[in-house]
Amino acid sequence: QCNTRFTGKTTYSTGSKPRSLNAVDVNGDGKLDIIVANYGSNNVDVLLKIGNGSFAAQTTYPAGTGPAFVPAADVDGDGKPDIIVTNYGSKNIGVLLNTGNGTFAAQATYPAGTSPNVVVAVDVNGDGKPDIIVANYGSSNVGVLLNIGNGMFAAQAAYPAGTSPAAVAAADVDGDGKPDIIVANYGSKNVGVLLNIGNGTFASQATYPAGTSPVAVAATDVNGDNKLDIIVVNRFSNNVNVLLNIGNGTFAAQATYSTGSGPFFVAAADVNGDGKPDIIVANYGSNNIAVFLGYC
Repeated sequence: QCNTRFTGKTTYSTGSKPRSLNAVDVNGDGKLDIIVANYGSNNVDVLLKIGNGSFAAQTTYPAGTGPAFVPAADVDGDGKPDIIVTNYGSKNIGVLLNTGNGTFAAQATYPAGTSPNVVVAVDVNGDGKPDIIVANYGSSNVGVLLNIGNGMFAAQAAYPAGTSPAAVAAADVDGDGKPDIIVANYGSKNVGVLLNIGNGTFASQATYPAGTSPVAVAATDVNGDNKLDIIVVNRFSNNVNVLLNIGNGTFAAQATYSTGSGPFFVAAADVNGDGKPDIIVANYGSNNIAVFLGYC
């Protein structure tokens, strides 16, 4: 074990206003490459890793207006990760199929709601193909686009959420083997849970109170009972809530922990190696990261 430190930064050019990124091996060489959503220049960059932690100059692919998030998933079943991008300003989702050697076809677009933001790719109907779940911030709903094969998707089914859903996560919260939807309803100060009722369809959301402007969610088993709990960060109440799963996909009232100013993102990981998930929060307003260590 070493006392890990980090070198000074190395910078790589991207487009304008890079909004989010993803690290995934897009060309099958066993090394992680970088995918970037450039919100200001309406494109997606791919930077291939060339060894020793360095990357080639970006290759740029056109996207829609205001690309926001870029998960990667093998949507056409060829064993290569494809790019999914939410085009916030053009109200659609782009899918760029991996054509080999780390190159991508032009995006195919699928209508979403208004201001599609956070998106996840997960198989919601058990057919072995990743589907798309998207939080449509401007139309206050969640869209589900089923994968119909060959990297193509059916028209979105829209499920009502709260006001201004900012983020979604997918997790099996009721233990039936099917992924359910968790949504942070930014404008209505709550978290919605939409249970998967089979064949890629979802029940109406059940809501649980959160703080002011819940902006990000994560799901993990925080208390070791083998049920997935919910962690939500509240941007303007400067705190994080933990909602414990009490069975059948229902949740108890939250425990609340203070964060820094303007928490904007949350992740759960065992950072101290004790086998219990810890909480990591990015505090947008106070320019720092808060780590909450889990304990019994």
